[in-house]
Amino acid sequence: MQRPATILAPCVLLLALLAPATSAADDIVVYTARRIVTMEASQPDATAVAVRDGMILSVGSEASLEPWLAGQPHRFDRCFEQQVLLPGLIDNHLHPLLGALLLPMTFITPEDWTLPDGVHPGVDGAEAYRRRLRAAEAALPAGAWLDTWGHHPLFHGPITRSDLDEISRERPIVIWHRSFHETVLNSKALELAGLTKELIGDHPHVDLDNGHFFETGNTFPLRAMGARLLAPERLGRGLSILRELAHQGGITTMADMATGLMTGSLAGDTALIRQGLDGDDVPFRTWLVGAPATLQVFEKEGAAAARQALESTPDTGSNRVRPLRRHVKLLADGAFFSQLMQMGPPGYIDGHHGEWLMEPALLESTAREFWNAGYTIHVHANGDAGVAATLDVLATLQAERPRPDHRFTLHHYGFSTSEQAKRLAALGAAVSANPNYLYVLADRYSSHGIGPDRASQMSRLGALVRAGVPVSLHSDLTMAPASPLFLAWVATNRRSMGGTLHAPEERLSAEQALASITIDAAFPLGLENEIGSIRAGKRADFTVVDQDPLATPVSQWRRLRVLATVFDGRAYPVTTGLEP
Repeated sequence: MQRPATILAPCVLLLALLAPATSAADDIVVYTARRIVTMEASQPDATAVAVRDGMILSVGSEASLEPWLAGQPHRFDRCFEQQVLLPGLIDNHLHPLLGALLLPMTFITPEDWTLPDGVHPGVDGAEAYRRRLRAAEAALPAGAWLDTWGHHPLFHGPITRSDLDEISRERPIVIWHRSFHETVLNSKALELAGLTKELIGDHPHVDLDNGHFFETGNTFPLRAMGARLLAPERLGRGLSILRELAHQGGITTMADMATGLMTGSLAGDTALIRQGLDGDDVPFRTWLVGAPATLQVFEKEGAAAARQALESTPDTGSNRVRPLRRHVKLLADGAFFSQLMQMGPPGYIDGHHGEWLMEPALLESTAREFWNAGYTIHVHANGDAGVAATLDVLATLQAERPRPDHRFTLHHYGFSTSEQAKRLAALGAAVSANPNYLYVLADRYSSHGIGPDRASQMSRLGALVRAGVPVSLHSDLTMAPASPLFLAWVATNRRSMGGTLHAPEERLSAEQALASITIDAAFPLGLENEIGSIRAGKRADFTVVDQDPLATPVSQWRRLRVLATVFDGRAYPVTTGLEP
């Protein structure tokens, strides 16, 4: 159900339109608020912040700002006087092109999704899923492809090429797994995509008879259909949806943690992202982090050539989209939503095994190339065996060539052990976690795959904080909604979508959760001196919410509403709103 726009929006919109005409670029603007949560321990809150040319001059009260204002051109912006300002929210692991590819698809998912066109209710049960799939197919004109995202066998039952052929042999149908790491195609889609036995050979991650592609094998359909899925009109629509979702989520900074994923090149992905996320109407910045395993040059020439490609990528000259220098993203084990993460003993209940995206030896040799060059290394690691392999790599590199303040960061961190939290601290690593795993999957994984004890302890964040490990949260859109406050709500409450409380000892406090989407989210990116808190000298990035999170029970954080953002000192209203 769609909510009406807040009455705040016209006020903010008017100021955003008039400010360039009524104030010089170097005039001072003072934003006032009921409370400004600064995330600065020495000055935790304020009621006014002075901004000039996109930077914060001073924080405090109207009276305390007077030395900056006396004799200087300035104006007061009181649109937020009854609201609460937070530091601009940060999502340090989000894939813009993945979002652009998936968001225009038909969503048939286990959980509800709120998109700009409304709420898409979740589906549980094989027959309910197939009914929704048949309805989606029947609604399309002849010849159109049916691309649907969100299938999960534990909620929807298994599905194969022959199942899809029963729905239609004339229409190409592609089922994208909830993880994105798997696809199932019907015979018509395989034919039109040119995915033949001769092309695929005996790839270990392809079951062509069943139309099933997974993990590294999923590059075949992705590359075969990439031109269609990223065609200009469709790409523009997908990026427009992503832009609106990110703004509604209060995000002012995001990091693409796999630039090169869609086209196989840094330049190719960058050009596509800039088509939709580079302009004065975009109220956030996107930092680009290359992932060597996705680059064609890595496949042909190895890690050294991939590093050279990263280092030779020109700057965009843009404040909205630009490469994050000397950062790199590597991949350890398989997808969490697919139960293809690598699990240590006792493994999976049914005896199946996980997959490696990069075998440990390749992960180590690739990491060494970038470690020795002084890069900050980010590693996708999902299962506790994937975490163990990643920490072994870090320990080896530290022993070979010690580096202080390396900020080696494990991303996702789905399953782990309490001992690994302590080891992370000892090695000086950080974690960027996706708590949505727990929300969607903890109940189902308790009975299927790993049992209730380990399922309950996924997203083990409290142990990390107790050990002194920096913790941040991310969406990995579309693995979770692009809503940092929703992720913080999950991390503070640890309740599944079925309402079950899981391992309350691993909850974050309100202060810890807010830090995990602001100042602690800036830390792995090396940007904590620019963003993440509200203090003099930082960028003027703020998120405006209707209630004070630190004075609101964490059980209600899911209902906090983002009313606007301020990006580089300019206000951008959230003119539409949907129930979360």
